[in-house]
Amino acid sequence: MAAAASAVVALGKPDIRRAIFEEGRFSNVVENFAHPIRQVRAGTRLDDNPFLVNYVAHPGLFALEGLLLKRRGYSDRAAFLFTQVHSIVWEFVIEGCAFEPSGKDLLADAAGAALGIWVIHPLLKPQPATPPKAEVAVTPVLGSGAYGLRIRASF
Repeated sequence: MAAAASAVVALGKPDIRRAIFEEGRFSNVVENFAHPIRQVRAGTRLDDNPFLVNYVAHPGLFALEGLLLKRRGYSDRAAFLFTQVHSIVWEFVIEGCAFEPSGKDLLADAAGAALGIWVIHPLLKPQPATPPKAEVAVTPVLGSGAYGLRIRASF
């Protein structure tokens, strides 16, 4: 699912598709992993994506990914680790073959995943139903030849 979503974005956005096919180099990926801090600093300075991309789309998509992983039974830690590996692969390899990785995107992805896993998922989990409060009163009936129990219940 993560690979398919990444492929759709990489091939569906004209600017990313063009950059990958025209400027993408394996040497850029090697450089990203060889000098990650330098590359992230450079990429963060160069990241001029619009507000909606950096601060809505990135965290929103990774919140959704984290939420889907939780719904499939992943633990909090495993779901967060998966989303962060996906984020790093996207920034350092897929987009990273043409652009330096963006620290803004990495942080937005982490924040979105955390939001999906630790805030949204618990809110969407079905809460156990509380049983109705019931009161039962049992009174013995004795006298005038009648014997028994009178039971009164209220819910």
